[in-house]
Amino acid sequence: MEQPYTFLGFEIPRLTQIVGGALVLEGLGFYVGTGMEHTTSLIPSFVGLPLVLLGIMAGRMPERRKLLMHIAVLFGLICALGGLMGISSLIQGDMGGSTYAQLIMLVIGSVYTFACVQSFIHTRKARDAA
Repeated sequence: MEQPYTFLGFEIPRLTQIVGGALVLEGLGFYVGTGMEHTTSLIPSFVGLPLVLLGIMAGRMPERRKLLMHIAVLFGLICALGGLMGISSLIQGDMGGSTYAQLIMLVIGSVYTFACVQSFIHTRKARDAA
């Protein structure tokens, strides 16, 4: 039996739950930090919650893991692409909370997407070798 792919010691469904949880906490933290005035600060939570659910479902339904993880990587990509707006804000000199939130999303989403792609490559190579 093949060794499952791990990133930072976590299999991808568990990593998905952790990343989703971090995004939910980021969104809630920035929402509270802005005095609960800007609902857009909850955007990381809107991306993170589906990731948490997809990670849990992938752990409980191994027969659907492939589909669920492909859906999850789309959320990771959305997270990374949404975070790209932080770079333009940074270039313009905006050092507000939204810029920091976007840059955090960029880093988390990019690293998560990278880990997922590496997992898919690992799985494909293991399947082809079998």
